[in-house]
Amino acid sequence: MASKDISLLTSSLINAAHTGVDRGAMKNVRGRADDAPSHLSEIGARLKDADDDEAPAPILELMSGLFQDRLNNAEAGVRGNVEEIPEGGHWSTPMAAESLYLLVPETRPFAKKVKPEVQVEAIETATRLGTVTDLRLLQIYLKHLEEKKDLAPVADAVAKEAIPAYGPQILPELWPTLGPDNRTFSASSKIDIQATLKRLTEKSPDKKAKGQDKQSQVTKAVEKILEDAAEGGRVGAESLPILKLALKYAPEPAFRRKVAETLAGMGEAAKEALPDLVDAFERTGFTRDYNLIRPMVVLGKESEEVGDSLIRALEDRDSVVRLMAAFNLGQMKKPAMKGLDMLENLSERDPEAKVRDQAAKTLNKLRLRLEPVGLPIDVEVSESANAG
Repeated sequence: MASKDISLLTSSLINAAHTGVDRGAMKNVRGRADDAPSHLSEIGARLKDADDDEAPAPILELMSGLFQDRLNNAEAGVRGNVEEIPEGGHWSTPMAAESLYLLVPETRPFAKKVKPEVQVEAIETATRLGTVTDLRLLQIYLKHLEEKKDLAPVADAVAKEAIPAYGPQILPELWPTLGPDNRTFSASSKIDIQATLKRLTEKSPDKKAKGQDKQSQVTKAVEKILEDAAEGGRVGAESLPILKLALKYAPEPAFRRKVAETLAGMGEAAKEALPDLVDAFERTGFTRDYNLIRPMVVLGKESEEVGDSLIRALEDRDSVVRLMAAFNLGQMKKPAMKGLDMLENLSERDPEAKVRDQAAKTLNKLRLRLEPVGLPIDVEVSESANAG
């Protein structure tokens, strides 16, 4: 039975039920019951054969069946297509009135103030319950992000919990106040680090920042990430893009060292940054930055690129670089074998005694670990004969 026919039949049934079977055009209802759906045909037949005073029972049965069909077929009774709700934050939620009272200053008596720790608890609870993204609070949240005080627990909770819960659709609201060292950066980076970094390194939507300006932006952003990590925060793979940029724009060795150590601490997740580490190691001036050697080896014990870079570093003008390169080649696996000749030369001719000693130790270590142990010819022949 067509949807249109079902609608007409239903309308006739509703009219008959509302006005009464004596006045409700029973003839019209019975006529439309002729083409009732097969599973309702038995009820339709009883309705057609029933006298007017017996008709209410089959009418109610038929109505019940028809409405159940509509429910089963999800027929809304209106035109249009059902659209899926996109993933992301909720734009409005039924936040409890007491939570709004705690978070919205205008709802409280002038003389009664709520302590920051109570507001923070309200935000954390609302986050757990999924009600933190109430649109009535959005402008209040955004004002909190502009708080200038370093110690502002409510503003920090907003940046950490409330704003990220809205999802990517809230990012355009954050861009006007985005800065590398403010809470807006912290909040937006938790939502989409790539989009945040892209926006951060632009002077305007149409003009990208360059040179010292871009270096300053990247440096400040990474300093914020490292600061959060020092306080126990986790540095995840989403931070790799800006950490890699930091290796390129790092203004001084101490900063590069912090970035490199952070990458090493990330382990497997940071392996894609290995080429950037090697590049930073090779191009840091007249002499290489020995602080980058250990992080390179931690992430790339089997990397040919790291091995080749350390072998080249054995000829660096800085004795500390040569010493560190010689030691760390001993921590590597197969790629270190290419450096045996260079290590042997270093162990004999380097002007620094410490470098000569370390080169000799690494040389012996690699030979024992990586070169095959040869057996005397007579032993090999004897074993072959026994096997035969």
